[in-house]
Amino acid sequence: MERHEREIEISGHDESEGYRRIKRTSIAFVEKMKIGDKPGVYAKEPGEGESFYGSYHAAHVLDLFGELRGRPSAELDAWADIFRRRQTETGYFSNRPDEDAGTRPPERLESVWHTTRGAIWALRVLGRRPERSMAFLEPLLSPRGLAEWVRTYDWTTAWAAANQVLACVTALHAQRDWFDDDRVDDAILNGLFPALDELADPETGYWGTQFGGGLLDGLFGAIHVAPIYFAHERAIPFIERNVDSTIACQRDDGSFWPGGSDCPDFDGAYMLLNLHRLTEYRRADVEAAARRYLQHAEKHEDPDGVGWLLHRRGSSPKDWKPRPHWIWKDGDRTVRAEHRDDDPSRTHIMLGTWFYPLSIALISMMLGDTGYEGPYRLHGASLHQKNVRVTP
Repeated sequence: MERHEREIEISGHDESEGYRRIKRTSIAFVEKMKIGDKPGVYAKEPGEGESFYGSYHAAHVLDLFGELRGRPSAELDAWADIFRRRQTETGYFSNRPDEDAGTRPPERLESVWHTTRGAIWALRVLGRRPERSMAFLEPLLSPRGLAEWVRTYDWTTAWAAANQVLACVTALHAQRDWFDDDRVDDAILNGLFPALDELADPETGYWGTQFGGGLLDGLFGAIHVAPIYFAHERAIPFIERNVDSTIACQRDDGSFWPGGSDCPDFDGAYMLLNLHRLTEYRRADVEAAARRYLQHAEKHEDPDGVGWLLHRRGSSPKDWKPRPHWIWKDGDRTVRAEHRDDDPSRTHIMLGTWFYPLSIALISMMLGDTGYEGPYRLHGASLHQKNVRVTP
């Protein structure tokens, strides 16, 4: 069996009515965001034009429900070309590939890691590969080089730092799987993991919180580090403290952010499923947290059945808190927080229509009696969908 086939997890359930409903709701928004007749061209949110993130997230939504299977090869090729043409000569992906044609050292990759990760994940679910290898990774293909690079980040903002590390590992996995580079696993096992183990906080089970970062930032960082451990079947450290911290991060209404927010809410659900698979510690509390989360997530479903709401039904701006989006400016080594998502005129984005059904899929896989069970398709090479392997 090929590596990529082993990475695909299909939840072992027939279609429930709840599954069929959230599938309809999710696909209805994807169809609403479609622009023109060319495959793969989507907006990110209503009123906007063609978007890299619209195309990327649409692929994930459709793949989650098995809707990419059976599509004509020419259609998938055309969709993949949207991402392929963003690849630069040295292999990373950029929103301005013509301007970024030169070599970038690791310290100048900050502004392109996220685009690189997104393009690779989209190509994974489309079953396609890029034209060029990841030559830009050369300085990070030794254990020492990779470890030193990880340690240069300011882990007081673990959410931002871990996001970059996950993107790097995504590119490293692509270099290994698509271009047969046998240096990758050695760099990760003997460079990355020792550095990450050092950064794990024994008090919280998260990464970087011992340097002054808050617990929520630690959670949002942890979900970008944990999938790397899962992908290499390596035990994450301080698992019981991770359980304590994740339960402590949940709000009384079941959400993980005031008013609800797609990234934080998915992050909480992702950890709940995987902690449930990893340990018996506080299992009843983890299951109760999962049920509270599901009740919250249901309130993000659009009442008209077209996508998922940015803020939960019944909430108003006074209930919301602007969420930081971490922005890496070209050439900067310090991240900047841009606060948004508190504009009441913005009600839906494509990311939420991926993350809310994905998080419901995770909780239904965990509990098995939610009414949302179904044949969800989780493509683990897209690391936000990489879970702990279940031992038969």
